[in-house]
Amino acid sequence: MLKVAHTICPSCSVGCGVNLIIKDQKAVGTYPYKRHPINQGKNCKKGRDSYQILNENRLKDPLLRKGGLEQVNWEYALETAASQLKSYENREIGIIASGDCTNEEYETLKKFATTLGVENIGYNAKNIPTFNFKTAPLDDVENSDFILIIGDILKENPLLGRRVILAKEGGAEIIAADYPEKTLTGINSDEYIQIESTSSFLDNINRNVLENPQQLSTVIISGLSGEEFENSLKFFQDSHVKLLPVMEECNSRGAMNLLPALSEDELKDLLEKVKILYVVGDDPASYMEESLKNIEFLITQNFLVNETVLMSDVVLPGSCWAEKTGSFTNTAGETQNFEKIVEPPGNAIDDVTIIRELAEKMGLEL
Repeated sequence: MLKVAHTICPSCSVGCGVNLIIKDQKAVGTYPYKRHPINQGKNCKKGRDSYQILNENRLKDPLLRKGGLEQVNWEYALETAASQLKSYENREIGIIASGDCTNEEYETLKKFATTLGVENIGYNAKNIPTFNFKTAPLDDVENSDFILIIGDILKENPLLGRRVILAKEGGAEIIAADYPEKTLTGINSDEYIQIESTSSFLDNINRNVLENPQQLSTVIISGLSGEEFENSLKFFQDSHVKLLPVMEECNSRGAMNLLPALSEDELKDLLEKVKILYVVGDDPASYMEESLKNIEFLITQNFLVNETVLMSDVVLPGSCWAEKTGSFTNTAGETQNFEKIVEPPGNAIDDVTIIRELAEKMGLEL
């Protein structure tokens, strides 16, 4: 039996709508959702392929390290994780999430940490520092008179790039700046500037262009390092332009609203301070494996097998986005809800449920 169900694409932070094609409770493809206001029936390759993560490399049962990782039941896995967490002082416990969790998971995880008295918590912010200003809505990009792009969006965020192209067709002036080995965005710009550093580029920007109140000017910033990103945000914050920082993961903006945003250096500092680590949705072993060697006990909650799972002492199998109800907040600050479409495989369960059941095993009320 075939059915088509609407959801939000988890592949980047633009927040496009996508339809999953389901056959016999298995995702087998995607179909464009014509009425979605963000992508208007278009999906990039990442969006079209998003269904594949439902079927690949999945965790189906709780695992416990007994020499190697062995399959156990939920009761045993949760009891083990809970007893280990209770055996450490609050300051010795660390909690890390990723930018791919749902807002509901961040809320529950935050309550869990607060109730437990854990301060060593955050999500992997990658290249985006915390900011609290109102960002440009996506419609402003398409309606802009002038757009400055720092970084590459055509390759990483094609449906945002499409709005830039539509703005150009409407008469907008487009200036793109990026490191020469990285960009595709310059292909559609009126002026393409190869830069050696963002600071030297910003020092030479014509402020008159940015301060013109007669035009809608938008600055899109993508793919810069943390310090470059922070400097760029500060430079444009007090100008007349609308700012749109492009987040890397689908719900990084939602994570920022609820958890501390941690750079890689800050994550390393956290790992040096704690002895037991609870990882939800992230894969720190893939980018800082050496730092994990200080951890005495590692609990990982995820829907797929990754490097951190393979190092873990307890593994709690969670659900992929299409297997649960929740919401993502896109890079422009728009929160979009989605509904559960298929069941998770094997004995995997909803991530909010896992966190709550772990808390219950610890005698905590969330």
